[in-house]
Amino acid sequence: MGDTSLAAADARTFLPDEDPDTQAAIVDLVEQLHRRGRSVADSPALLTGPDGSPRLPLPPQVYEALLKVTEALSKGLAVTVAPQHTTMSTYEAAELLGISRPTLVKLLESGAIPYQRATDRPGAHRRVRLQDVLAFKERRRAEQRRILNELTADSVDADMYDMPADEF
Repeated sequence: MGDTSLAAADARTFLPDEDPDTQAAIVDLVEQLHRRGRSVADSPALLTGPDGSPRLPLPPQVYEALLKVTEALSKGLAVTVAPQHTTMSTYEAAELLGISRPTLVKLLESGAIPYQRATDRPGAHRRVRLQDVLAFKERRRAEQRRILNELTADSVDADMYDMPADEF
């Protein structure tokens, strides 16, 4: 299925176009996609080259990735596309989560994120599946949102929401 040598070093960042007409076209595209709905439905999305080359069906994952890229660019955000292996080292997983490697190891040892030890050599390192790291990241984000909502509700209940911080 092609070249497997892709790595994070092959990352490419796409910047939003500074041309107002191009930016407007991207915003229009996003609006049209949202009006039609995100699902691919019964027929797949198709990719046609600028030269009118044959229309190629897009797998749903590619379609969703293109939607995310287009949405970000329409908001004036840059987008970095970086290939990731489906299993990663503890260093790579820690980088993805924005935590230290020792903190990640503690999470692995506590069972918060599943892992496996590589068995190809003595003293082999831990390997983590990308989907497990992403699932943990989403659980952590949901928990943070829940706590923030609780704190906001408590502040509103105590009539402190609009108070300046120095009056606490």
